Amino acid sequence: MKSKLVVVATIVAHEGKEDAVRDALQTLVPLSKTEPGFVQYDLHQSNDRPGEFLFYEIWDDEKALDVHNNTDAMKAFGAKHGHLFKSVVLEKYTRIS
Repeated sequence: MKSKLVVVATIVAHEGKEDAVRDALQTLVPLSKTEPGFVQYDLHQSNDRPGEFLFYEIWDDEKALDVHNNTDAMKAFGAKHGHLFKSVVLEKYTRIS
């Protein structure tokens, strides 16, 4: 069985923008779940740092992630909401056991 691509994306909101970031990020979830290659796409908010958000994603492969990252919806999202983010870190993993 081919291994899936696991992605952990951590987004940190600018101070005072936590609610706006949470609301904006939540709009991505239903859209992402309709994309080709989608397996899992879950949004989390830190219990200790309310301005820190984490997406746990699973995609069929790198190509599916590339399609996701380059959709018109994702590009429009970045243009509209990118100023709310202090940082965005995307890490990719492969399941080994």
